[in-house]
Amino acid sequence: MRSIIHLSFILLFFVSQALSAASVWQVSKGDKTFYLAGTVHLLSESDYPLPKAYDTAFNASNSLLFETDLGAMTQQQGMMQLMSRNTYAPGQSLQQVLSAEVLAKLQAEAEKRQWPLNSLLQFKPAFAAMTMSVLELQRLGAAGTGVDMHYWQLGQQQNKTLGGLESLDEHLAVLDAMNQLDADEVISSALRDIDKIAAMLDDMIAAWRSGDVAALDKLFLTEMQQYPEMEAILLTKRNHAWMQTLTTLEQNNVMVLVGALHLPGKDGLLKLLADQGYSLTQLTE
Repeated sequence: MRSIIHLSFILLFFVSQALSAASVWQVSKGDKTFYLAGTVHLLSESDYPLPKAYDTAFNASNSLLFETDLGAMTQQQGMMQLMSRNTYAPGQSLQQVLSAEVLAKLQAEAEKRQWPLNSLLQFKPAFAAMTMSVLELQRLGAAGTGVDMHYWQLGQQQNKTLGGLESLDEHLAVLDAMNQLDADEVISSALRDIDKIAAMLDDMIAAWRSGDVAALDKLFLTEMQQYPEMEAILLTKRNHAWMQTLTTLEQNNVMVLVGALHLPGKDGLLKLLADQGYSLTQLTE
């Protein structure tokens, strides 16, 4: 279930186009214009420099909107909230909610990959699954600064206005909801998919860089649709909630940066905006 991998990097998405398109769109309606950019939350050093379309949108924008306030997310208080909401209370553990079969598979995989099993068992299911995927990305050298943090830092340096489509509490509530799903299924899916990450990386990065929405849909959304509850938590509900902000932006020249999987599909932001009468122009190199 590739959607579990999506937890760790709501991310690495899209495949080729002849015109060297990028995952960036200029969105306009009447006298209102903003930029919508699909992001990858974790990248390797070799993925830089980014496609030029990202700098084009950034340089034309006075304000940046991310999924959430990355400043608050990465400060000590935000990290403490993240950990406290995704860690079991004393006397509880992931071991207690997993079947003996799935627990044995997790223990075997942790020993094989030298994962910190005791730490993983203190995490709730979705956060444990995310951690396992991130550990694999680190092993592959692909867990460095992503598009979002890159432009957050540049925005700070250039005194641009920075904000989030979700409050920190709303953002953390996504993992809260994922942690309520069946623990055996979440962990089993992560274990099944862990060996696929390396093979998928090249396709995903190539896809994201070229902004091929159809490829993204084929690679990820088609499979995710087999798990409607997960799709609703991670994508559909959030996309519709974000539309309330996007359709009421009061100023032009805003760059909106969201995980690339939020763009395609019938409930993706590109279609939702088009259905509201917005004109979308994909930027090229």
